[in-house]
Amino acid sequence: MQYLMYCAVAIGAVFFILFCVKCRKQRSVGGVFLKNAISIFFIVTAAIALWNRPEVYRYGLPILVGLVFGMLGDIYLDQKWVYPDDKKKYLYAGFASFAIGHLFYIPAIFYAAKIPLKLFWIPLLFGVIVSIFSLATEKATKQNFGEFKPTVAAYGVVVAGMAGTSILAAVLTKAPAFIFCAVGGVMFLISDLVLSPMYFGPKEKNNPTNFIINHLTYYIAQYLLALSISLVTITA
Repeated sequence: MQYLMYCAVAIGAVFFILFCVKCRKQRSVGGVFLKNAISIFFIVTAAIALWNRPEVYRYGLPILVGLVFGMLGDIYLDQKWVYPDDKKKYLYAGFASFAIGHLFYIPAIFYAAKIPLKLFWIPLLFGVIVSIFSLATEKATKQNFGEFKPTVAAYGVVVAGMAGTSILAAVLTKAPAFIFCAVGGVMFLISDLVLSPMYFGPKEKNNPTNFIINHLTYYIAQYLLALSISLVTITA
């Protein structure tokens, strides 16, 4: 069934292209369905990978659950375009869903890569530094987080902490699965760094180029995490 996993990735890529063509200049309800389809197929990719390798379920299941929360985050964020009067509620829900997803990724990577818990301070410190940097450059980047500042700070620690965890795992193990995770973690950071000014900065930041970069890096990250299930090796 390995070929089915790659078929799922290919179908997701097709939906991504259609989504960018349709929505790069203007959001639409049709784009919401296309975006959800992309998310469904990174979940399908992970599910097939786990079906092929059930012995790595202690890694694969948390990754799969994290991907589901990623899809929920996509759905919540899309709703703010459909229901603009409630956009703050959906934005909070999106932040929460994505953060929960990362909180599933982090322990899964720690477990599978056999990272000593005493090294937890490394990704945590990295997350704190990135979060502080984001807040410190708010005015320089012409952003206004407003009431979302505490949420942005907490989310920054989590998403950068996940990137730090995956990079640490790749450095310690040099295993392909964790190299995939590390690249994915960096892609998450790039995606959020591009998305932040689109949401909290001047209107000109919400342009087709940033739109494509934000979504391309985000989906690369999710699909790499899904594919990592097919590569991971867990030793006793």
